[in-house]
Amino acid sequence: MNTVALKIPKRRSENSAISKLSKKIFDSNEGIFRGFRFGQDLDEIISQERFKVFEKEKEYTGVSFTNTKMETIDILYFKNVFNKLDKIQVDVFMNTEKSANDLFDAFYFQIFEKHGFPIPIKDGYCWNHEFETKISLTKVENQIEQGLLLVFEK
Repeated sequence: MNTVALKIPKRRSENSAISKLSKKIFDSNEGIFRGFRFGQDLDEIISQERFKVFEKEKEYTGVSFTNTKMETIDILYFKNVFNKLDKIQVDVFMNTEKSANDLFDAFYFQIFEKHGFPIPIKDGYCWNHEFETKISLTKVENQIEQGLLLVFEK
């Protein structure tokens, strides 16, 4: 997808199922994401996390949620050698291209309201302001799946 052709997302109704799903994923406006912050102990994060742990690896712990439509949200909390939060990766798998696009738009505004204007990148946007968290939001579209990828980095 040509980044120049990428349109600014549309603001959706606050009562839509997509808006509710977006709010469930973000959970809180506090911290970086879901109320958590970089440097926070990963064990503390996992004890407060409402989604279920599905994977524990040396570099990260993954939590997951599947809604009634069988759409899945996987969140990977990456840690440093001191077990402190270092990076967050959110993979969202949607059933339709339309719902993936609508959720992309909802995510865009969720981030925009807190971090301002982004920089267009291939298939999405990046917020990379000095002294702030780097955030990238990209669409995932291929023959097997449609969804989005959201990454928060120090």
